[in-house]
This record gives sequence, C-alpha cells and structure tokens, in this order.
Amino acid sequence: MKLMPKIGIDGRYAEGRLTGIGKYIKGLVGELAGQGLIVVIFYSKKPLENINGKNIIPIILQTRNRYVFEQILLPLALKREKVNLFHEPGNLGIPFFCPCPSVLTVHDIIPLLVNDYFKKSPWQRLSKASYSLRLLISLLKAKQILTDSKFTQNSLMRKFSFVKNKTTVISPGIFCSKEERNWLPMGIKPGNFILNQGGIDKRKNLLKLINAFALIKHEFPKLKLVITGENPSLETELKKASRDLKIEKKVLFTGYLAEDKLWSLVKKAACICLPSEIEGFGMPVLEGFVAKVPVITSNNSSLEEISKGAAFLIDPAKVENIAQGLKKILGSKRLREELIKKGFDRAAKFSWPQTSKKILEIYEKIWLEENES
Repeated sequence: MKLMPKIGIDGRYAEGRLTGIGKYIKGLVGELAGQGLIVVIFYSKKPLENINGKNIIPIILQTRNRYVFEQILLPLALKREKVNLFHEPGNLGIPFFCPCPSVLTVHDIIPLLVNDYFKKSPWQRLSKASYSLRLLISLLKAKQILTDSKFTQNSLMRKFSFVKNKTTVISPGIFCSKEERNWLPMGIKPGNFILNQGGIDKRKNLLKLINAFALIKHEFPKLKLVITGENPSLETELKKASRDLKIEKKVLFTGYLAEDKLWSLVKKAACICLPSEIEGFGMPVLEGFVAKVPVITSNNSSLEEISKGAAFLIDPAKVENIAQGLKKILGSKRLREELIKKGFDRAAKFSWPQTSKKILEIYEKIWLEENES
C-alpha cells in the first residue's frame, strides 16, 4: 500500500498480558506490518510483551492519566511522527483534536447495555459519564467505525443513530498460538474436563456454570471443570460456591495462562462451555471450533450469530438448561462429532489475513477521500 505508509495504533490494551483487545492489536499490527505498512504503536507505559517485527515502531507516551494520553500526548505524537491514519482498536479513545483521519473499532458497548455496570466504582455516575463522553467523541471523530459483530453494530446504532452510515462489521481473526505444548494442570487428564476460557467477569455467568456442573457430577464422576483468567474478588466468590456445593476438588482455577498453555488446554478439553450473559463477539467459541472441540454457548447477543449453528446453544439464565446442554454433549459421540465438523468449517471464515484485507480496504477508501477533498 504505497499511498499510505504509516499507520498509528493505540497500544494501551496490549501493555499487559495479552487477552481480548490485546490479541486483536497483536493480530492487526502483525498483518499490517506484513503488508509493508509502517505501524507505530503508542503505549502509555512499557509493555510486558513486545509486539516486534519489521515495520513496527513502538513509542511510549509515559503517563498514568488516560485523558492526558488521549487528548494531549497522543495528538502531538501523531503529528510529530507524521502518521497518515490513526486506528483506535479499544472501543474509545480518539483525540478530539486528532491531526489525521481515524478509524475506530468498537468490540462492544457492554457498559451501556448492562445495568449497574459501574456499580463497583466509587463514583458511579462520573464513571459512566466519562465513558459515555469518551465514546461519543470517538464515534464523532472516526471516519469509519468497525464492529466485530452485527450485534454490536445494531447495539451501537440504537444508542447512537448518527453512526449508521459509517459502520462496518469486520470480525477479527482467530489468534492461534503456533507454539505447541503438551501441558495440562496437575490432576487434569485429556478429555476429562469442561473448559471455560472466557475470563472471570460477572457477565461470564460462571456461578451458574458451577451450579450446572454440580448437577451433572454424579453422571460424570471423573469430569472436572477448568476456568481460566484472573479476577481475585470474583474468584473468591466462585471458590466459595464450589465449596458450598462440595465440588471444590473438581473445579480448578488456573489464573492467566500464556498462549501455549492455553491452547494446550483448549485442544484437550471434552468441551468448551461459554454461558455468558452478553458478549460483543465471543472468541472462545472460535477457539473451540479451530481446536476441533465441541462448544456449548448462549443463545444471546453475538454468540448465536458467531457460532451460526456450529455450537450447542443454551439459555444462560437457567442452570438446568446449561446442565442439560453439558449432558447432551458429553453423552453423545455423534453430536460431538457433528459439532466438531461444523465448528471447524465455521472457524475457516475467521482469519487475520481475511480481516486485515477488509481493514486495508477501509484505510484506502478513507485515504483516497481525504486526498480528493
């Protein structure tokens, strides 16, 4: 892409351990740089995991203040580095005085869709107002808005009707670790565990998953439940629930796992179960598909859309329905094989080369419009 050699990327979600948006940034940057574009990643601190490669330039704009980063340091750096187009991949954060055209990726607007989302904040109203203002500025300033799913696109348009004509659905690719590792946590055997690798959060519905697992434990006595991710306060609550149900020895919390360990776990699971209350996309579903593991997930938000008949759908509001789904998958070899085939075929439609090609077309369109005006 000779017309536009330099792209700026907000790298703040890739500063810590790479999950969710961090993986999106890594996948996007790798593909763009591989196409010959110069990619400048702007961080607010030194990242734990560097995204390295030819044509990739990391720049640290040291600050702990998100507003200073977005509204002062970032626009100055974009101008100084002569960035041709800025891509904000983290839902919000485009500077009001952005010196170049910008693209925004909105993975979800869950804070505006879930009641009491800001409940734990000491300044609930202020936190919600701040989020809403930063999102509004970003939506107004963006030349084009990308969403991971039609669900997020529709949610966005219902809340902000003015975005209708500049919103495009471009789903992310599957970030599959190339490193193979024959690893499982102690006491866990291949094919004898249910896996939830969606992270520990209230909306992930893990309490109901644990209760559903307790309902089927007698039918599958060797089976265990493995939950990955970090959230100390919620994990304490979930562990207590496991103790109360007398299944604490059958429920394992692994904490954060590096990609090679995570993929080893995914590939050896009896099934993936993601009974989330709401998701903007649902990458764990696709991870199960590509690993040839049957997937159980919710019949809501983006999950039905992404799985498109390749997963077993359950009602996440009903513990009994989750348990019933687990029993059907675990008890039927024929159903498992059917879902594995459908899932693997479905996963082929989500790859970073395909995703980056569509995003590059958006960049080119914006660049041509800017240079014609």
